Amino acid sequence: MRKFASYGPAIVVLMCVLVALFAVPRVIEQYAYAQQNAKITLARSVLAKDDILRSIDRATSAIADSTEPSVVHLETPFEPARLQNRTPAPGAYSTGAGWVYDELGHIITNAHVVRSAESVSVEFFDGRVVRGDVIGMDPYTDIAVIKANINTKAFPARRSMNRLPRTGEHVYAFGSPFGFKFSMSEGIISGLGREAAGSNVPGGYTNYIQTDAAVNPGNSGGPLVNTDGHVIGMNVAIATAKSVGASPEESGSDSAGISFAIPLGTIEPIVQQIIKYGKVSRGYLGIRYDRTDIRHLQLDPNDDKSVTGIQVNYVEPNGPSFIAGIVINDVIIGIQGSPILNAESLSSLISSSRPGDSIEVQVVRDNSVKDVNVILGKMKDEVLARRIHEPIMVQLGMSLGNSPRGVVVQFIYEGFPGSIAGFEQGDVIRTVNGNAIKDYFHFFVLVADEGILTGSSIQFEVIGIDGKRRVIPLTLEW
Repeated sequence: MRKFASYGPAIVVLMCVLVALFAVPRVIEQYAYAQQNAKITLARSVLAKDDILRSIDRATSAIADSTEPSVVHLETPFEPARLQNRTPAPGAYSTGAGWVYDELGHIITNAHVVRSAESVSVEFFDGRVVRGDVIGMDPYTDIAVIKANINTKAFPARRSMNRLPRTGEHVYAFGSPFGFKFSMSEGIISGLGREAAGSNVPGGYTNYIQTDAAVNPGNSGGPLVNTDGHVIGMNVAIATAKSVGASPEESGSDSAGISFAIPLGTIEPIVQQIIKYGKVSRGYLGIRYDRTDIRHLQLDPNDDKSVTGIQVNYVEPNGPSFIAGIVINDVIIGIQGSPILNAESLSSLISSSRPGDSIEVQVVRDNSVKDVNVILGKMKDEVLARRIHEPIMVQLGMSLGNSPRGVVVQFIYEGFPGSIAGFEQGDVIRTVNGNAIKDYFHFFVLVADEGILTGSSIQFEVIGIDGKRRVIPLTLEW
């Protein structure tokens, strides 16, 4: 009895310890569970009551629903077998995207998507596949227009006519990345007025919208739309570790979060010219400016905001700007309401309009804004040729010069297209596809108009140093 009494307190303590060891964790576990359960219940309640995210989802889905019927999948060159659901031979066609411009079935895409094809296969969102005829393209802006052979009205994409894109806005890119037709990706506008050194068309006009929306091979030519579901641009190029400004198909890489789109302000006037005339004539302002001299002007001393522009250094006597009243030292800050962010945006906005068009030019003079209406002249061959003559010579692998006899091959690089085609040093180029060459600058404009930048085959008539005439066919891979 005495022995039990002496061990009694110890046994009680041991039992308490054992209860604590097994019961306390259970209590803590139940408490933690109750806490987590309360948190989950509260979160689910918030999600059930708060409709913000579902509203965003509904709006995004509405953008898809309103845009996708206006998006098309393109395959080129046109394959009759494609219409009969037979698969073309591997490598027989390339793919891209486009979008419906009007109810008549005009389709807009990149010139590099259709290349030199005369016809393409056009697949609509509802599964219809029809033939589309390429009615014209502009290699300088990488824009092409296709006329789809449809029996019913198409659903044209809505275009953003009044709302200019702004950095930070959400945008959505449509297309057929890696052949996944009618895909949609989301991003924001990362920048405006971008120049891309490796642009698809050497010497072409860029002035791109930069976004971080995923754009990959097959997205070229697809629309870029804003949160209104309105087209603000067209996918054209991406930047990767391998290239900057190349088309997604030619970049040799995949999306790295930097993609480019041609702005609608450039697309509209080019497309209208192609539909109406079948070709593009470029307007000319008749001024000169330093491409690197970008002015930042603070017009209101009480406002920290500034505007950007390009200062006019020269006004051509009796030229379009001179007649309209633009003077040296005017700073151009806008064309047709679009801001001038750099020299490329200025030249792109001017050149996309047709000679004879009246455009509104906003200038700053004596710290005040003036609107000047300018009737554009026709761009001179020399002005256009200065953009493209060096890139064309690099692609040909030839150095060309001016001589009393005409355009002469001064030097030729072995292994490049010019040498492979059969050009020789001292050759004088007389005609391009049967067209006479007026002068050195006209030659570069002529070969561009004949499609050398879009993969067309060009026939050059040359006179060798031996006096013999030769005809040299040449096609540049694009």
